[in-house]
Formats: sequence, structure tokens, C-alpha cells
Amino acid sequence: TTSAFRCHTPCCSMAEGENVAKPSDASPFSEADFQRVEEEEKADTTVAGWSQLKKTETAEIWRKVTTGVSVHLIKGFLKIPGVTLEDATALMTDLELRRQWDKQFYAIELLEEFEDYQVVYWASKLPGPCSDRDLVQSITVRREADKTTIIYKHATHPKAPAKKNVVRCETIFSAVVIRRDDSDPNSSRITTMFQTDFKGWLPKFVVNHVTVDAPVTWCESLMKYYRDTYSKQKGGD
Repeated sequence: TTSAFRCHTPCCSMAEGENVAKPSDASPFSEADFQRVEEEEKADTTVAGWSQLKKTETAEIWRKVTTGVSVHLIKGFLKIPGVTLEDATALMTDLELRRQWDKQFYAIELLEEFEDYQVVYWASKLPGPCSDRDLVQSITVRREADKTTIIYKHATHPKAPAKKNVVRCETIFSAVVIRRDDSDPNSSRITTMFQTDFKGWLPKFVVNHVTVDAPVTWCESLMKYYRDTYSKQKGGD
């Protein structure tokens, strides 16, 4: 069955000035998490510590190196032309839709659903001699008039114990912000931010793939699925 992430707001079109619903007491998320995402999204990449890893017509990938921190923050600025904020949000947050286009994961499983968040299991196959990687995350969504914020936190769950020959990653910080494009209301801009400890040994080419190439491939896969399948199912052709 189709399952969309729970969110803190009942719909995308809130009245101006309306208070945003707060997470429940049981939620692992707080206002501080949303504040940090906003700060990281706005962080100036021209200052010391940031370096650009990749630039294409529709994507920029940056890395933030912090002294004493071995796992770096990766930030991507992605353009999604012709895909509205609402459609981009659906493709990101509806697990059934996500399985259709996000082939970087061979498993995307809903483990448990709460009022304000979900617990989801992800598994990804890596090339060559590397062990597969998996992770369990608590995920929450906040929809506002002109943006959607998705936050991912490391989690554990009895339905997803560690597996033999699969290395469990740790989410240090991860978030996605989808915004309506200021110059075109029928297009979107996505900021991805992730700081993930992949654990174990990985050769440099695999590290480059999962940190630099994967966000671009992910963006291209989303747009292709929207163009070839999703828009037609909606009667967009």
C-alpha cells in the first residue's frame, strides 16, 4: 500500500501567519532540528572549509571540512525544472513512489509509523569488493506554503536488526529542503544535506560515488520518472 510521510502541517497551503504544528512529545524531532536545517541550508559555501566537488547545469555539490571531524557534511543544490513543489514532495515522501524511481536502494521498507514521523529501513548495494550498506532512520516532514523540509535521524528498530555481510551506516545529520522555484512556480529547487558515517572500509572511488555522483544521479532519476511515468499517470501529457 502507498504510504506518505506524516507531516507537522495538515496541508501545503497554510494561511499566512498560521502557527506550524509542533512535533508530539514522543517524536525524536524538535524545533531545534528544523532551526539547524535552516542554518545549514543558508550556510555560505564561499567561506573557508567549503569546497565544490561537482557542478553541472542542474546541480552543485559541496563539501564542508571541519577540523577534528572525520565525516564531512555534503550539501547539494539541485534544480528540478518542470516539477512542482507538490509533485517533488510526493515523489520524495511517498514510499511507494520512491521505490519506483530511487534505484540507489534495493530495499525501502516502512518499519513503523507514528503521528509525526516514520521509521524506515534502507539498503543499498555497493560496487566491487565492498559490503552492502543499510541504515534505519526516523523521518519527519514539514510542509509549508513554499517549501517542504524533510529531516532524517539515525534510529534502531526491532524489525531491522543488523544483517550478516551488510554494514549498518550511521546518520549524523541529514535533511532535504524542497522549495518552489522563485523564477518558475512549476519548477522546484532542492537542497540536500547529509553527513553519514558509512562505517567499515570503502575505496576512494566508492566514497566519491556515494557523496558526489549519487545526488546528481538521484536528481536525474527523479526527473526521468516524473517525465516518463508520473506526469502521464496524472494526465499531464
